[in-house]
Amino acid sequence: MRKIIGVISAFMGLAIIFAACSKDSYADKLEKEENAIKQYIKEQGFNIIDEYPASRVFGDKQYFKDPSTGIYIHVIDSGNTDKIKKGDMVYMRYYDTRFLMSAPDSVYSNDKPNYDEFAAMNFTYGNSGSYISSDYSSSLGSYYMYMFLSPGCARPLDFNLGDKAEVSLLIPFANGSYYQQYSNYEPIFYGRLKYAK
Repeated sequence: MRKIIGVISAFMGLAIIFAACSKDSYADKLEKEENAIKQYIKEQGFNIIDEYPASRVFGDKQYFKDPSTGIYIHVIDSGNTDKIKKGDMVYMRYYDTRFLMSAPDSVYSNDKPNYDEFAAMNFTYGNSGSYISSDYSSSLGSYYMYMFLSPGCARPLDFNLGDKAEVSLLIPFANGSYYQQYSNYEPIFYGRLKYAK
């Protein structure tokens, strides 16, 4: 009986060690993400700049890499003169959005006419607690906020954008959605993200 218990314990120990060894470390996840981002930038022909343009006008395929967050920002349209200010409720629609590692060919959008569950995501600018949603309920609106709403989505507003502004973003998981940070550990590319007050 002791031999059987010993053999079972040995197998359980090996199974635990094997499971622990097969998981990627945080450093491994960061390295895989960095490689995916570099590959995507190369494939798309993006021009990465280190300083936000003083003119606030971006060239074609020109992305500013924010040194404090690692987020890549391209302003398509800086919006109108009605600036988005701290405390404003902001609604977002995203288009041509993709997970760069697990589903680079799948495109997501929350702008589907006649579908209430695809409502615009929202947050209060300046309230970082509203920048992420851990609600993974059955409603598609909650599910999409869990998947796509992130601190990275709010970051471009720190550059004095106005109502109806449009940006393109590449967001690493560290500044990403709840899903990015705690589940799939990969970057998301937003081909177009539109803000409205």
